[in-house]
Amino acid sequence: MSSIVKPSILSLSPKGFASFLRSHGIGTFHAIFDPKIGKIVTSHPVIQPIVDYFIEEKTDFDEHEGIFGQIGPVSGVLQGAFIHRTCRGQGAGGVRNWSYNTIEDWFRDGIRLSKGMTHKNALAELWWGGGKGVIDRSTGIGLNLGSTPLQRRVVFEEYGSFISSLKGCYITAEDVGVKDDDMAAIFLRTRFTTCIPPQYGGSGNPSSPTASGVVRALEAAFSHIGKNSLEGVTVAVQGVGHVATAFIKYLLEKKVGRVISCDVDSQKIKAAEKTFSKEVKDGIVTFRLAKGNDHSILFEDVDAVSPCGIGGILNDETIPKIKAKIVCGAANNQLQDLSKDGKLLAERGIVYVPDFLANRMGIVNCADEASGYVENDPISEKHLGDTWENSIYNLTKSVLSTAAASSRTPQEVAIELAEKRSFVKNPIFGHRGIQIINSVVNSKEWKMKINAC
Repeated sequence: MSSIVKPSILSLSPKGFASFLRSHGIGTFHAIFDPKIGKIVTSHPVIQPIVDYFIEEKTDFDEHEGIFGQIGPVSGVLQGAFIHRTCRGQGAGGVRNWSYNTIEDWFRDGIRLSKGMTHKNALAELWWGGGKGVIDRSTGIGLNLGSTPLQRRVVFEEYGSFISSLKGCYITAEDVGVKDDDMAAIFLRTRFTTCIPPQYGGSGNPSSPTASGVVRALEAAFSHIGKNSLEGVTVAVQGVGHVATAFIKYLLEKKVGRVISCDVDSQKIKAAEKTFSKEVKDGIVTFRLAKGNDHSILFEDVDAVSPCGIGGILNDETIPKIKAKIVCGAANNQLQDLSKDGKLLAERGIVYVPDFLANRMGIVNCADEASGYVENDPISEKHLGDTWENSIYNLTKSVLSTAAASSRTPQEVAIELAEKRSFVKNPIFGHRGIQIINSVVNSKEWKMKINAC
């Protein structure tokens, strides 16, 4: 049994944590790596036990360069920016708008997701590092984040101002629970964002590009086992959100035999049934409502399972029940335990495509919004084609073949490659991200923020 003692503060709900911070006069906080002493230091002593726990636990924390957080000045909503590694460029990744049971869940999601973005951006050969935003939508003071457009706008304008205060060490984007109008509100307060709505010159919602990339990864996985198309295959899709809906659309274009999908949101199910009414009527697509802890969609007798909802759903409880030959989906952080769950899949003979290998196209789509747009963008086509050796299709096949030949898991092979690429310094700016982080926390403006009561 582990001897690590979890600090009681981690058991607080995010709302309880926000109240705790306010009781200590804290509205803004940070944790950064201090090279002078070789340790992670925090802005306030009461935050230090949280960071120390994650460092000692060694599950998700991996020398993250910076963690920044604030309680929304007006909304009271807990907002964060997590930055993992910025050798290749600024930390980049979407902001997630979610409800968390405990503050441990909030911190862990930010830490794990930002590391995943480092690997995704590196494998895609983007000149960006890994970052992630996390908003807990349940923490507002008398302000339900979903109540009115005006209330949402307050929260996301606050988040935009927060991102501006970080001076560009983190570039935010659209992610789960965030809408186009929310991105417009963020953009109103910061230039350090992508997925800006098209009417303002941005790339918009990244769901469709993400789904197109996952389809290519799925095709590569089937090619790996000897089937060179998706025609006639059966696929179970967990989730019916924006990405999953686009994914199902692309699967139907590839003439799959049957799609089974589920979601915990009845409104999403109704919307999907309306979108695919003909296919539902013909029995090609089936939707069902699931409870929060119901993962039975993963156990369907199908050819492939595609997790496109929550993370951490591949674990020692679910993996033994999976009947499919292939697991390949859009959800981030699908493996609950990176040290063992990939091996469990391999032991069962299941071909697993790591999520950060399959779902890159969302971040690729918004990587260079300021560079303008062309129809049938050759850069995007390069990622989705089969001529570039680093395309999703070719890299997936390479990772799966290397794993099979070396008796390693695809997760291990992909991580090894991503780690190697993630330390390559940006050819123009070098390791500028860490310089920005240090500049932020040593600035007069930031010191005033963290000391303001």
